[in-house]
Amino acid sequence: MAEDHRNPQVALANERTFLAWIRTSLALTATGAAIVALAPPVHRGWLLASGAMFVVLGIVAGAQAWVGWRHTDRDTRAGRGVAPLRIGPYLTAGVIVATVTLLIGAVLA
Repeated sequence: MAEDHRNPQVALANERTFLAWIRTSLALTATGAAIVALAPPVHRGWLLASGAMFVVLGIVAGAQAWVGWRHTDRDTRAGRGVAPLRIGPYLTAGVIVATVTLLIGAVLA
């Protein structure tokens, strides 16, 4: 199994996953910035809270990109299986909370 890392498919798949997380990070950060910059008709406090949550989620996704890539690279070099994704459900919950926060602010506006 230690030979897997020499297989370019494994390294390239790991890199594609890293880049997907980076795209997710950028999308979440841009969403948070756009929510605040475009100032939709939403109560200001709820707007800022939702925007901040999206930006924090973007930072977390960026950290996941690097940590996930590093761990997968290390594990494949050592011939171990790749650990399952643990952060996905938390990011999903965070996006739901940030979106609901924005919706509550819209109702209160």
